[in-house]
Amino acid sequence: MSYDLAIATRTRPKPDAIAAFGRAKGVDMRTVGMFKPGSNVLVTFGAGNRQTIDVDGPSAVEGEDLPDDLAGVVPKAKWLVEAHVPAGSGAEAHALVLDLAIHLAREGDGAVFDPQTDRIAWPSGVTPRPRDSAEERIRAIDLEWFVPTSSLPADAARRWVERTMKDFPPCTPVRFGPYEPLQGRLDRDGVEGFEATWAEQAADAIGGSFFWTARDGGFGGSVFFADHRTDFRPARLGSVTRISSSIDARPIYRDPERCAALIEFFAAVADELGAAYAAACVTRDVIMRRGRESSDYQSEMGPFPRARWWVGLPALPTWLAWFGESYRELVGEVVFDWIVRSEPGGVLAQFGPEPMDVDELHGVFPTLPPDLLARRRDGSPFDPAIRITYVQPPPSEPAEAIPWID
Repeated sequence: MSYDLAIATRTRPKPDAIAAFGRAKGVDMRTVGMFKPGSNVLVTFGAGNRQTIDVDGPSAVEGEDLPDDLAGVVPKAKWLVEAHVPAGSGAEAHALVLDLAIHLAREGDGAVFDPQTDRIAWPSGVTPRPRDSAEERIRAIDLEWFVPTSSLPADAARRWVERTMKDFPPCTPVRFGPYEPLQGRLDRDGVEGFEATWAEQAADAIGGSFFWTARDGGFGGSVFFADHRTDFRPARLGSVTRISSSIDARPIYRDPERCAALIEFFAAVADELGAAYAAACVTRDVIMRRGRESSDYQSEMGPFPRARWWVGLPALPTWLAWFGESYRELVGEVVFDWIVRSEPGGVLAQFGPEPMDVDELHGVFPTLPPDLLARRRDGSPFDPAIRITYVQPPPSEPAEAIPWID
């Protein structure tokens, strides 16, 4: 089992801090890599069978990124360093990584947290000042837009930010980036910084992604881009960009005007970005702690397909559903009674006056054409002439050749 430590500091560790520690300790250490944000350093030491320590960071953080105890001991932490010793390492490596962590914490006016024991490892004798760590189970609303990659506007990132700011601030990004802790900040880097991250991930050949946090009743969001490697894409599947956002459902239930604003925003994004399909669903038993959402085995998961490419409509009911041009005629008669908005780019169906969960939608949500539902990756929704089929692979073809949806 690996051994990990987290070091939070108020000041940024110096670039030569690891080398300085080795000299002071009198240890023959060799390093590969740079001790700087977004990078890591591989440290090797010892004679003969040399051992290793992997050091990530330092990364810029805020208190919400840290475990409660660590945030309590270092209430104004600005930097986080994470040190790892691989499984199978000896006691010497464990002792050295702890000494290194303490050195970095002492130099940076910080503390060391041991995730293995869930306690502060240094300094000793300090009573943590934990912030309110109460958890509660709430309902969230998950919003998802599926946009054909071929029709995604070139300025989609800017349109997203500006639309959220104008129509629904709980979905406006605050911090963003492809990995935790999120390094980008909209208030510092501007829309241009968000656009640059979007463009970088969109160009990733294997399908990039990044995430953001939000405020004012919003939890955050993400965007996942399709894998551009055509040789890896199953035949006849649509290449799609998936944009997601999650918000606290409670203010929506309490305020009809806020609910109406959410519906208007949801449809406007779908129409403006050219979504082939979009939906809003209620997820129950989401954990909210310190303003952030998380989930466990009790939390309800949304119905949206998580496949790498678009594989069809979700089978479970959703509170809102946007059917783009490719689907308008295919589902029009089925959802006609629930259509509340019609645009050139599609139609919006609303299946309840306020957010409704899957049980509340039972008996209300119409039965969609079964050959449009996501089951297997063997059809494309963007060409109405091509429908998803449900044939089993022939005996000569291994079952994993047509994998089930994740």
